[in-house]
Amino acid sequence: MTSSFSPVVLRWVRSACLLSLFFALPGCAGFMFENAVVSEAQVTDQTRAGKLLAELPEPEQKVPVVVYDFGDQTGQFRNNSSYTDYSSAVTKGGYSILVKALLDAGNHQWFRVAERGGLKNLLQERQIIKAMRGQYLGPNKDKLPLLPPMLYGGMLIEGGIISYDSNVLTGGAGALYLGIGASAQYRRDIVGVYLRATNIQTGEVLLSVNSSKTIFSASVDLNALKYLTIDNLLQSEVGFTVNEPTQFGVRQAIETAVYSMIMEGALNDLWTFKDPEAGQAAIAEYLHRRDGTPLPQEARSDDPAPNPKPKE
Repeated sequence: MTSSFSPVVLRWVRSACLLSLFFALPGCAGFMFENAVVSEAQVTDQTRAGKLLAELPEPEQKVPVVVYDFGDQTGQFRNNSSYTDYSSAVTKGGYSILVKALLDAGNHQWFRVAERGGLKNLLQERQIIKAMRGQYLGPNKDKLPLLPPMLYGGMLIEGGIISYDSNVLTGGAGALYLGIGASAQYRRDIVGVYLRATNIQTGEVLLSVNSSKTIFSASVDLNALKYLTIDNLLQSEVGFTVNEPTQFGVRQAIETAVYSMIMEGALNDLWTFKDPEAGQAAIAEYLHRRDGTPLPQEARSDDPAPNPKPKE
């Protein structure tokens, strides 16, 4: 089939398309980075679990702890039906997330965390300082003091990300009428975390808790079909997909595990709160979240009203 357009018209159309792309690409790039969807870099994004952890009452005294490793124990790769993807399904930065959660607990009042993830680098740097102080004198020709002892923990925190279950729940719906249709699909994944606290002096496992977090993804598509003429069909599509970041799911699961460890330790008299009244309120809220136990104010509101005293 030969074209009915002259070569001049085709060249003009080709030139117009190139010019439109030349001027449109910078505008598209500007739109991609200057709109309400793309946010600026932020110092931190506090999750709900992190806020709950930070608002815990202060303890009677800080607990010295050490963490050597907290990694991905699932061994799973990212789920991809299109091609083989050897990227891990969850983040391998569990150690950093756990250390930050321990430091943030009770507004930096619960734990004293000793560095163990970069212990080799720490010991090497201390060795350099020790050698320099042994060879050189201070400004007043005095011998420099020795390094203070390193912090050691009374409790060892271990565990890891032990499960990542993909497509636990999938589904969708769609409809098409007179060439206009819409469809929606969703998927649900679950990430699981285990955390345990061990007494370093005796080796006894004092606490073991677990938590899980749902990671939800959804997509919506809209499409329309319309015949402009007998042999010309117009098809238009629009849609979007929302994926909850896996890193935020892992972070919330770890923060919830630290919160559960603190509250279970309080229930087992491993540590106490500085304010007993605030501690009892925090324990009541934890039991409400764990077992569905009604809060004290809810229990009082559910109690039947006392019978009025009969008039004499």
